[in-house]
Amino acid sequence: MDASLNVVLHDIHYPKINRPAFNAVMDFLGKNKVDSITLGGDQLDFEEIAHHNKGKGLYKLPGSYTKNIRGFDEEVLTPIESVTKSAKKTYHIGNHERFEFDFIEEHPELVGTVDHVETLGLKERGWNVIPLGHCSKLGKLTVIHGETLSGIGNQAGMYPSRKAVELYGTSVLAGHTHAPQSFTRIAPVEKIQKHMGWIAPCLCTVNPTYLRNRPTAWLSGFTIVEVRSNGDFNLYPIIINNGKFTFAGETYGK
Repeated sequence: MDASLNVVLHDIHYPKINRPAFNAVMDFLGKNKVDSITLGGDQLDFEEIAHHNKGKGLYKLPGSYTKNIRGFDEEVLTPIESVTKSAKKTYHIGNHERFEFDFIEEHPELVGTVDHVETLGLKERGWNVIPLGHCSKLGKLTVIHGETLSGIGNQAGMYPSRKAVELYGTSVLAGHTHAPQSFTRIAPVEKIQKHMGWIAPCLCTVNPTYLRNRPTAWLSGFTIVEVRSNGDFNLYPIIINNGKFTFAGETYGK
């Protein structure tokens, strides 16, 4: 092959996963041999230990922390591994996974217990775990979660894709804000190499209860990246509607 086939999934927020959209992703992974799979952060929602839910018992159901980690393993992680056996696997820590660190700051006696990376054995299962605030690479493309582009929560500015390019000085794929967009940065002293920033769609529900039905620009989907041997790439934001999408002439989703 002239190029590698890579899939990036941002913002699953299990258990608030968009199941029809995720099923469409699994359909694609099952029918195409990918060279790498990247989970771009916020795989787990962790509302049960979130600092902003302190004192809100409705979000802290008994046993929910362990239940959600097990559910994520059984319904998301293991199915992905089963169809991407030989693929390079990358796992970004997002700001929602960071809730574990926040929780440990208040309960240091639980160090080593509240740690989904250890509980799931991610490193032993072949996942390269990327710490919060760090990046991974797909050729010349930098992949981040995107919390560095916003202030509190996911309330980023109007053009986080522009901020991504200006902050990192290269082509960047981020998630975090759930609303797809792109921006091109052109330097007058450089005529050949130009940089773009992309914000990926999400794989969580686009109308969670805590938004109280407020309008958003959130869209369901993921990202396909084809990388040539010299690092150049083509990036395809995939929007999933009603559990289906079309790529290269074939429709995926059951």
